[in-house]
Amino acid sequence: MPFTKHAVDTFISDKITKVTACNAADLYLEFPDAKNWLSGFGLMVIFNDQPPENRRHFAWQFLRRAEMALAEYSLAREALQNLLSGNRGRWSPYFHALTHFETALAQLYQALDSYRKLSKRNLFESNDDSVEDRLNKIYNISKHQLTTGDQLVWISDSGVETAVAAISYVEIEELLRSLAREATKLSSSTSPTASKTAEPADEVDRAGIAIFEG
Repeated sequence: MPFTKHAVDTFISDKITKVTACNAADLYLEFPDAKNWLSGFGLMVIFNDQPPENRRHFAWQFLRRAEMALAEYSLAREALQNLLSGNRGRWSPYFHALTHFETALAQLYQALDSYRKLSKRNLFESNDDSVEDRLNKIYNISKHQLTTGDQLVWISDSGVETAVAAISYVEIEELLRSLAREATKLSSSTSPTASKTAEPADEVDRAGIAIFEG
C-alpha cells in the first residue's frame, strides 16, 4: 500500500511534499552539444594544437566541471519530474534530485572558483548577497556542515535553499549558461584569435579571463 503525504511529512520530512512544481529548465535544449564538450576539446588539441599548452590543464578542469554541472542539473530535473509524476507518498526521487542539485551547484561553484584563482579577482564580497555569494554559502553548507535536524539543503518550487541562503532556478541557470557559452567556445574554437574576439559571457567577463591567452 502506498504511503500518504501525511506519512512523509511526519516520518521523513515535511519539505518533500511542499515541492509541487518542477521549475528547472532543460538546458540541453539550449546547449545540445554540452555532452560533447570534453570530446570536442580533445579533438581540437589533437588536430589543431590549440589552446596553448600553458592553458590546457585549466581548460580541461573547467570543461569537466562545466559539462558535469549541466549533466547533474539535467539529472536533478529528471528526478524532480519523477517525484511529481508519481505517488506523492514517495521520498527517494526527492533525495535523488537533491543530491544531483547539490552536485551541480558544487561543480558550478568550483568552475567559477577556478576562474577566480586564475584571474586573481574576487567574484563577490563575503555577505554581499550576490548570486555568487549565496552559491558559496550553499556550497559550504552542503560540503562541511553536519545536520542535527531536518535537511541542511532542500529543494523548493523556486530553487535550492538553506537556512541562511537561497538560489533560484533562474539564477542557477544564468550561471550555468555563462559556463556553457565559455565551454562551447573552448570546445569548438580553432584558434586563439577566435576565442579572444568572441563576445565573452557576463560572469566570465567580470573575472577578466582569456582562457586561450598565452
